[in-house]
Amino acid sequence: MVLFSNSGVVKLARTETYAAIDIGSHLIKGVVVSEKSDSWELLAYSTVKSRGIDSGEIKDAVAFRDSISKLLTNLEEQLPGVTRANFVVSTNCGAFGLESLTEEMVISESEKKIIGAEEVEELKSRALKREEHEENLKLVLHVYPKKYLIDDTKVVSNPIDMPANKLAVELTAVVIDKSLSSVFDYSLDDILPVEPEVSMSSLAASEGVLTTTEKDSGVCVLDLGYGSSTLIAYFTGIPIKLIKIPLGTKHIIKDIATVLSTSLEESERLLKTHGSAMYQDIGESPFDVEYKGLDGRTSKTVKMEILARIVHARLREIFNKVRRAYREVESEVPEFREMGIPGGLVITGGGAKIPRLIDLALDILRKPVRIGTFGTSSNETLLGADEIVEDPVFSAALGSIFCVESVEQEEALAVRRKTGGFFSKLIEVFRNLW
Repeated sequence: MVLFSNSGVVKLARTETYAAIDIGSHLIKGVVVSEKSDSWELLAYSTVKSRGIDSGEIKDAVAFRDSISKLLTNLEEQLPGVTRANFVVSTNCGAFGLESLTEEMVISESEKKIIGAEEVEELKSRALKREEHEENLKLVLHVYPKKYLIDDTKVVSNPIDMPANKLAVELTAVVIDKSLSSVFDYSLDDILPVEPEVSMSSLAASEGVLTTTEKDSGVCVLDLGYGSSTLIAYFTGIPIKLIKIPLGTKHIIKDIATVLSTSLEESERLLKTHGSAMYQDIGESPFDVEYKGLDGRTSKTVKMEILARIVHARLREIFNKVRRAYREVESEVPEFREMGIPGGLVITGGGAKIPRLIDLALDILRKPVRIGTFGTSSNETLLGADEIVEDPVFSAALGSIFCVESVEQEEALAVRRKTGGFFSKLIEVFRNLW
């Protein structure tokens, strides 16, 4: 089974039921949705603890497979026959990155020729083949056309039906180390009923929470994860920069455990039930929070302010790094240098659920900030999903499904433009995502 394909994203088969699994270092999330007429409906969802994954890598394939099997069992209990759905898997495990690719080709040596879909797809395919040859340790997961250049003079977003002698393209490619492919192939082989499509969680989450206007005008997304966080900048509708931040909620939980001399499980409970990103206005709160010591029996207490200070300290460190990354984006994109990034920062992922996180982010960044969920995006309305559309934990799982559906709609339009057999073959091995 080959999960990672250097031909880009291949569309799912045309069925009405889709299942997405988002693999994180702490939780594995699953959702199943169906398309009925002009609406989408949630059929099942579940989360299970990740086992066998540490620091973004699979360290115990047996434990990891058990986690996936448990998730599938949970989904099957809610929706018998779920294994007949089309699966898409998203993960941040592995070394993802964005790379720029360029390629050019001669359309006609004499009179200008009208550019067709065949020429555009061949140009992209050439760029991918050259990347495969030059970067044989990496696989290309997704590609985003940034711009086309006609005859070295005219920049366009879509060159089809335009006359030209020469056509060039600049692409942004999402790449990953090849070594991860074999690990996931082995770990998921024979567990998932069908071969899934694979995407990067942070990109899927971004597509799951952003509006079209934000992506076009410029915005940054912070996927505040468990073991690490990822900042992705968008402009003109595509991701233009990806910055990894090696800190996440795991580090907050470890801080709580160290300071309060308790277990990681109890620390996680304290963060979820009583944590706060801000401590300043808690003051001399009369409320003490009870928790268990390391032995699991001894009862202890901590003041709300002390707990909030622990959480605040690590989050401030994280957002100081986010601020540096945000400023890096502002300085590198000419359109952002004077007026800043129009969409500001959108925070998603499990860490986005920490109370008063926006207050802290506003205090440090001094930029527009909001929490991103599927319900805040420009994606289709999902019926029967009130429990998860406003939960940032499910941003990547939901985003990956609707991004794949977007690909199918784009391809339907491309097929209507088809003028020859060459394009119909190429479209099967190379597709643009979103």
